[in-house]
Amino acid sequence: MIITGGSDGSFKLQTGGITVMTEGAGSDKSRMKPDIFLRMARNDAETPEAGFTVKGAGEYEIQGVEIRGTEPFTYFLKAEDIRLVVLSSADVKALESLTNIDIAIVPDGIAPEGIGRFLRQLEPKMIIAGPTIIKQIHKDLGIAIDSTEKVTIKRKDIPSGVMTLTCLTA
Repeated sequence: MIITGGSDGSFKLQTGGITVMTEGAGSDKSRMKPDIFLRMARNDAETPEAGFTVKGAGEYEIQGVEIRGTEPFTYFLKAEDIRLVVLSSADVKALESLTNIDIAIVPDGIAPEGIGRFLRQLEPKMIIAGPTIIKQIHKDLGIAIDSTEKVTIKRKDIPSGVMTLTCLTA
């Protein structure tokens, strides 16, 4: 699985020939045509041309990628035996349905209040965040930040016992 960050705060996940893209914090329409687009509740942003757009709560299996959407626009994904969550907020209600998370993706645009406490309770092994929100996560959790343009992850690469924090730069 390859995860990259977009200049508009979006994230792109490539897994098994499938491209999943999250909505960014910017209002620019992406030129990319993902197989799966995850809507993050921005009503003024245009939706890119996508094979399938997921808009909130529901359960889906699309080309081998399992997706469970919860309110408010938080998504649990499972692909390549890796369990990911794409957060839209630090909503405590979402904790009940999110367990055994390998990777938490935290896009810019999330309110920073309570994000560190939420992530500590969620206990992901890896946190991948946008360049703005990562400062608050670092402050709250005290984890060193690794900055890179993309992350390539296989199940065996997921750390155990220690939480890592990565900033994806476009």
